[in-house]
Amino acid sequence: MKQSKTNISILAFLALGVITFSSCKDDEIVNPPNPNEEELITTVELVFTNAADSSDVSTFKFADPDGEGGDTPTQHDTIRLAQKTNYTLAVRFLDESTTDVEDITEEVKEEAEEHLVCYTADASTSITITDKDANGLDLGLAARVETTDAVSGTFTLSLKHQPDGKNGSCDLGETDVEVAFALEVE
Repeated sequence: MKQSKTNISILAFLALGVITFSSCKDDEIVNPPNPNEEELITTVELVFTNAADSSDVSTFKFADPDGEGGDTPTQHDTIRLAQKTNYTLAVRFLDESTTDVEDITEEVKEEAEEHLVCYTADASTSITITDKDANGLDLGLAARVETTDAVSGTFTLSLKHQPDGKNGSCDLGETDVEVAFALEVE
């Protein structure tokens, strides 16, 4: 009799365990959300303001509304700057693939510790990033641009996504967008 009560108790305990564990089973997540999902950037806008004359503002744009591949860009301006001039530069990244334009610049600001805007330009043009992230590292949405002599060349901008170890180097991370503008310093 004692053996029978023990067997019933063991069976009851096992049944309870099976029910408990099967009811707590998590549903399988088929498509988990990606917290660092890349945004579509269709437009890069550069706004140069002459440091000596704030009314002298020039905006240059690259626009590829359907994103990389597909149709050719609808706008790819040539940057034209005056020689021996200092400018402030503000950069905007947009997703204009739908009628609801999304300003990706805001997300870059919010995730500043994971992003870096990198620049390269010809020797007669120097670029100094003037904004920082919370860790004191360059962000690059704002910069100072100084021109010296007249030159024709390129002005390249890259937005780097560096979620694992941003250290101020443009050699790290994934490139979210890169645009090479023709540059004319006259």
